[in-house]
Amino acid sequence: MLNLIKSLHTLIWLVMAMSVFYIGYCVVMMNFDSLFYVAVILISLEIVIIVANSWQCPLTGIARRHTDETSPNFDIYLPKIIAQYNK
Repeated sequence: MLNLIKSLHTLIWLVMAMSVFYIGYCVVMMNFDSLFYVAVILISLEIVIIVANSWQCPLTGIARRHTDETSPNFDIYLPKIIAQYNK
């Protein structure tokens, strides 16, 4: 179950990271297409979810129930150095 949570968390992180970069690209290029608005909506939803969950990803709490591990990347497939800055 933990592997499924880590995979899902990594996929969501990747989509959110790509959305942030795409928003920046669109602003620099002054190209506001429909994908730009999808990215803005995704990032807005992420902000609402994280704020509503006391500034923590809900998947972290779910993963915590399945392991006692406490490393920064226990709930995501990212190197520790990157995972610690995402917390």
